[in-house]
Amino acid sequence: MICVIAEKAVDFTSPEVLAGYLATAIVAVTGLLLTIFILKKILFKPLQKIMTDRQREIDETVERQTEQAAKLHEREEAIEEYERRQQEAFEERRNLEDKEVKAKEEKILSDAKASAEELLAEADRQITFKRLHEEERLYRQAVDLAVAAMSSLHERDVTPDQTDAIERSIREGGPSLKEDSLEA
Repeated sequence: MICVIAEKAVDFTSPEVLAGYLATAIVAVTGLLLTIFILKKILFKPLQKIMTDRQREIDETVERQTEQAAKLHEREEAIEEYERRQQEAFEERRNLEDKEVKAKEEKILSDAKASAEELLAEADRQITFKRLHEEERLYRQAVDLAVAAMSSLHERDVTPDQTDAIERSIREGGPSLKEDSLEA
C-alpha cells in the first residue's frame, strides 16, 4: 500500500497531471469569465436598468414633492398676506366708521345743543312776554283798584282825565294824587 501511495505521489507531480490541472483551471476561469459576461448581459444590465429607472422615478417624485411643498408654502404665504391685508382693510374701515360715528355724534350733540339753546331762548322770550303781559295786567288791575278806591272815598265816579292822572302817578311811583284834582 505504501508503494501505491508513493506511486500516486509521483503521478501528482508529473507534467501530464499538472497540465490537466492547468487545463482544468483554464476551463474553470474561462467558464467563470463567460458566466460573468453572460450574467452581466442577461442579469446585471436589466437589473441595473430597473434600478436606474426606479432611482429616476424616486428622484422625480422627490422633485415633484419638493415643488409641491414650495407651491404650498407660497400659497400659505399668499394666504397669510391676504389675511393680513384683509385685517388691515378691516381695521381701516373700522377706524373710518368710528370717525364717522364720532362725527355724527358730535353733529347730533351740537344740533341738540343748538336746539336746546333755541328752545331756552324761546322759553325766555315767552317768559318775558308773559311776565310783561302779567305786569301790564297787574298794572291795569292796580289802576282799576285805585280808581275804584278813589271813587268810593269821594263817593262819586272818576273821570277819564282823573283816571289818566292816577295812572301816571302809579307809573311814576310819585307822590299821591292831590285831592284837588279829584275834587275838580
